[in-house]
Amino acid sequence: MHTNMSNQTTPQLATIKLFAMGCHIQISLNTTRLSAQPSQMRIDQQVAFLTNDIQQRLADWEHIFSRFDDSSELMRLNNRGDQWSEVSSELFEVLQRAIHFVSKTQGLVTPTLLHPLWDAGYKHSFETLPKMSVPSLPVTSVSTPTNVQDTTSANHANQQIEGIQLRQLADRQHQVYLPAGMALDLNGYVKGWCAMQLAENISRVHDWHIPCLVDMGGDIAIGVPKNPTDKPVSWGVAVAKPYFANSEHVHNDEDVAILKLSSGAVATSGQDYRRWLHDGRWQHHLIHPHDLRPVTSDVLTATVLAKDAMTAEVYAKYCVLLGVKAAVAWLNKHHIAALLIDRDNKVMVTSAMRPNLLAS
Repeated sequence: MHTNMSNQTTPQLATIKLFAMGCHIQISLNTTRLSAQPSQMRIDQQVAFLTNDIQQRLADWEHIFSRFDDSSELMRLNNRGDQWSEVSSELFEVLQRAIHFVSKTQGLVTPTLLHPLWDAGYKHSFETLPKMSVPSLPVTSVSTPTNVQDTTSANHANQQIEGIQLRQLADRQHQVYLPAGMALDLNGYVKGWCAMQLAENISRVHDWHIPCLVDMGGDIAIGVPKNPTDKPVSWGVAVAKPYFANSEHVHNDEDVAILKLSSGAVATSGQDYRRWLHDGRWQHHLIHPHDLRPVTSDVLTATVLAKDAMTAEVYAKYCVLLGVKAAVAWLNKHHIAALLIDRDNKVMVTSAMRPNLLAS
């Protein structure tokens, strides 16, 4: 998924490109909405200032949430089970929301799967993991149950989700209690959270108060000023074809669809891109909590629209874990805008998504 355009007339954009938190980040700023048009030199100076501010925020968040740095706040928390630990307001907020999503996704999307990710070989940043053009063996996993509620052997970490305790003291100190043996991975939540934080800061806090689009490696948030003087800016977001098909890497630049968005967020999750070789077998990052292994699903990728990027990311992942039939039923029941691509590259669009389709 990538930004395609902003408004049909493609107004002037200032673009910031960075790599942080294990993903490519692109931030598009609609500078035509500035109240007084400054010189290009002034715009460049402000973009440079904003870039430095964003880089510092990302560095701070990485030090909080990284699971590849033993000194990060998250990993220090993971090493202090069976006791109360003081945490930052940022970690407290993301963990609180992650726990909230567990019941909404029947326990399938849970932050308690760090150990199974390690077992699958995901101990280091993705760009450092071994990859080949064609896998020697299929992904190590089993098929998604047709009815997740029929599964009786949920993993012990998921059973203990209610054992996580959070409290905020009178002095605004935040504390978390993790059961012994539990280890958290918040990466699937953090990118969406960061995208929304940056978008809201740029459009509502920064001096400019201009529309923006923040793309955190496919988790996209739209920044809208509090009191827009003009009609909302429409951004075009292209949904690309999956990165591979039939167990071979096939990258086609043709887009599946272009979405038109003026607010909210969109995220894509899937089995296609974030894959690596471990012990001679392909693995990926979407762990099914019932068997603690990468899931085999007939949903190759899922793209979901929501009010915020964390919700979009969680629901997209949930759709992959559910499988096509259950995912489509759930999406339609809750009137959620989504686009699914199955393993035969068939595209399925929910009725709630159709108003957002600019082209397909």
